[in-house]
Amino acid sequence: MATSAHSGAGHETCGSCGAPSDDTAPVRRVYVTPQPPDLAGPDGGAGGAGSVPDRVEVIDEVEHWCFPCRSLYPHQPVD
Repeated sequence: MATSAHSGAGHETCGSCGAPSDDTAPVRRVYVTPQPPDLAGPDGGAGGAGSVPDRVEVIDEVEHWCFPCRSLYPHQPVD
């Protein structure tokens, strides 16, 4: 992401929260979608919590995130 002309030198806008920051790092956004709970009763047969894995999707686009966003949200660092 390009440096904004209105921010100070070395400041870049975070691609997640939009705040100006001087410590952004390149990351790929990760979406984690939990599976719905198994609604079968205790005698309801096969299944149970954790029988189906969560869905994880990594977005190909590289974004630059500030430290707080990298600390709070799932992401994949770009080497």
